[in-house]
Amino acid sequence: MTGGRPHVDGRHGPAAVPPSPEGLDALAPATGPATADRPAGRAALPPADAAAFDGPRFAEAIARAWWSGGGGARTDIPLGIVATLALWPIKTDGAGHAPALAAFITRQPAVRWPATVGQVAAWHWVRRPDLMETALPLLSWAEEEHLAATVGAAKAVADAALRSGILGATGHRDPYLRSRVDVMFWALNGLRHSAERAPRGEYQTPAHIGDLIARMLTDSAPAADRTVGELAAGTGGLARAAAQAMREQGEDPHQHTWHLQELDPLAAAAAAVNALVWDLGPGATVTCSDTLRAGDRHTAALDSRQSAARHRDRVLASARTIAAQESALRHLGRNAGEHDQP
Repeated sequence: MTGGRPHVDGRHGPAAVPPSPEGLDALAPATGPATADRPAGRAALPPADAAAFDGPRFAEAIARAWWSGGGGARTDIPLGIVATLALWPIKTDGAGHAPALAAFITRQPAVRWPATVGQVAAWHWVRRPDLMETALPLLSWAEEEHLAATVGAAKAVADAALRSGILGATGHRDPYLRSRVDVMFWALNGLRHSAERAPRGEYQTPAHIGDLIARMLTDSAPAADRTVGELAAGTGGLARAAAQAMREQGEDPHQHTWHLQELDPLAAAAAAVNALVWDLGPGATVTCSDTLRAGDRHTAALDSRQSAARHRDRVLASARTIAAQESALRHLGRNAGEHDQP
């Protein structure tokens, strides 16, 4: 976790790619957490340990940390902290790194959190700029100036999430194991009172019902080239269940098309984060749109994905050009200095 704030382009994600948090590049899998040693499917699976991550307690812990810490009325900041921890690029077998990484992050001062959010976002933006654009409502606050109390409350949320085992839940190299729980749903649920969720029509499908529906659908549909569309996606719980069912049948979610659509910007942003955490693959799109008014926006989402990728390519090409120019100037400066010496 280093100092300095990367600039974020409000439309297409980070306009400059800063270095990753301290130690992250050295420890992360060389090809990225979503693809390194990623099992295509699973024929036999270990039972999920329901006691390993307690969703309601997690939700209560982060909400208490935010409100009691004087964080204020905004929920995007604590949600962004949870998203950053879930997206942390280091993924290992059995999430064995989680205790050491949690201790390292906890030791960092609160003032470093805005830069860390930007750095983790930039790491993923290079790989999936379209999903990170949808996730911006949870992350763009890191570019703003905040009171010390707000930043302190953000750190309190991070510490509470770490104590509640978020890295153990989302730090597995195997995407099946890190997809057993929807941490973004629990975070959003904890930070929004039921009286606020009801007018929005936010009613989460219980996980066991989602699992049953997903298994019924995957059992009846052909194995090749499925399209999974969820047009009132929330944070993507049904997509998670479908991906898990596919993996249990030995299938690879990367071979299928996924489209999640959600009206609420924070929930849509959470779904975009989940698409990365759950490794839904290159065929996954997430868009924030009113399905009742606009209908299925999958085609528009595909266009946006291509546009975001082109923008990313231009930014990276410019960054490489600038780096080469600066290197040449430093080289010329050294040579000039040597010739000037008597």
